[in-house]
Amino acid sequence: MLAPMKTQTTGGSTEITFTVPNEMVDNVTAIIQNILSLTQKKSGEEIEDDKVYPIEQFMDEITPGRALLGLRYREDLTQKQFAEKLGIKQSHVSEMENNRRPISLQMAKKISKIFGVGYKVFL
Repeated sequence: MLAPMKTQTTGGSTEITFTVPNEMVDNVTAIIQNILSLTQKKSGEEIEDDKVYPIEQFMDEITPGRALLGLRYREDLTQKQFAEKLGIKQSHVSEMENNRRPISLQMAKKISKIFGVGYKVFL
């Protein structure tokens, strides 16, 4: 589960610590580096605090598998626990999360009920 922890440190900086699954470390690091590069001032240039940046600028394409993975982590479910809720094999969950198995309409509707989100995100 993603678990941000914020600790105030000296010198006007804040230390933020994340606990993420090992397979997500590289992606999370790249996203944070992209965010930091956008917030750093260039020589004499003001940062626009009210500017909105599209999520695509920070993250790779959001696929049905990535959405499934993110929601499963949000709910702190293992693949095995989630598979049991769906009545399928754990390996099928892994294949869906890694976009090696398409998510059917029927499965998308089952998943959406578990997470309380619209089913179309999984299609």
